[in-house]
Amino acid sequence: GNGRVEVDFKSKVKYKNVKVTVTDSAGKTYTTKINKKDSDDLTFTINGFKKGVTYTYKISGVRKRSEKNYSQVTGKITIPAAAAAPGVKKIDYDRGDREVEFKFNTKIQWKSPKVTITDGKTNYVTRIKERDNDEIEVKVKKLTKGKKYTYTITGVRVKGNSAYTTVTGTFTAKK
Repeated sequence: GNGRVEVDFKSKVKYKNVKVTVTDSAGKTYTTKINKKDSDDLTFTINGFKKGVTYTYKISGVRKRSEKNYSQVTGKITIPAAAAAPGVKKIDYDRGDREVEFKFNTKIQWKSPKVTITDGKTNYVTRIKERDNDEIEVKVKKLTKGKKYTYTITGVRVKGNSAYTTVTGTFTAKK
């Protein structure tokens, strides 16, 4: 998201005068900023990136710990063009408080959100209790432990995307 790229190495690495260069298919070079580097991954940001473009990156000044010479690693990354729906990474049902919390895998934005949780017949959501930039929490009627429910969340988008979308999925009530 937002031009950030994380490269995970297959083994432990060392760095010396590490540098990241990025070009698009037309050969235009983009400046980058290294955000984080450790023994098995490196995160950088592509400045001025555009959605729907595939970039080639080259990381120089890196070597496998077991090797003597520093070398380079290359790869390709495509920044998606479509306003993809945010992914839900975790759903927690608190039976005692009768609340369901949906945690997203990215920063999000809201516009008149609505949430339904249904078993095919009944909507169990009574109201939205709380929402912020990576989750939403709703009050629900009592859910049956072990039963599968379908959820729909409308009026949500990945932060920075232009279009609001709908997220759907299923979960099983636990606890």
